[in-house]
Amino acid sequence: MSDDVIQACNLSKVFQLEGTDVNAFTDISLSIARSQMVAIMGPSGSGKSTLLHVMGGIEPPTSGEIRIDGTNVADLDDQALTLLRRRRIGFVFQSFNLVPTLSVIENVTLPLILDGVSAREAEPRAILQLERVGLSHRLRHLPSQLSGGEQQRVAIARALVINPSLILADEPTGNLDSVRGREITRLLCDVAHTGQQTVVVVTHDIRVASQADRLIVLLDGRIRYDGRPGTDAEWMAALKLEIDG
Repeated sequence: MSDDVIQACNLSKVFQLEGTDVNAFTDISLSIARSQMVAIMGPSGSGKSTLLHVMGGIEPPTSGEIRIDGTNVADLDDQALTLLRRRRIGFVFQSFNLVPTLSVIENVTLPLILDGVSAREAEPRAILQLERVGLSHRLRHLPSQLSGGEQQRVAIARALVINPSLILADEPTGNLDSVRGREITRLLCDVAHTGQQTVVVVTHDIRVASQADRLIVLLDGRIRYDGRPGTDAEWMAALKLEIDG
């Protein structure tokens, strides 16, 4: 098995807006290894969220190729693509996306139930992940009874319960205060480094990005920087563009 969970070659994405072509990103090639946490930054409109959606099979690329765990996404029909997302990719969103009428344990078991796993088998797997994120004492609570940080930890447990190769997180700390944001960042780092899973985070928060193994900065749909977070001149120039954007 390749050490790369994501392999992208010459990816481009073009949207039609009122009859005009709008380039979300152009000619992006990259590989992302297992057990890495990768942060993607860039000004609004730089293409970072769209790139995340293409990585997750939510949006097809206009051109180029992307492979997830060696599988060429372009070769998959709708059913096979749905199964790939359901079984290999965990999604975490800024707004948590928990079902408000379901308890914590029901929210976490939901992806397994939808995939045909029995409740008897799904519940112990969900409890294991809730223990991992420190919420095994909140199993029967509704999302409305949890803090924002707790809701995001439930969302991470839900993403992890399928044992995915890849976790894609879109602004996972965006709705949290700085303390809860640091907790979620540490948790995502732990997932990548101890769970043998790849985590890709789109973020505007440099404190999140600074904890990543790798930072990718996008500007105008192209990669401006790809390397370790740090203080070298090239990275700081890319960071200035992010702040100015």
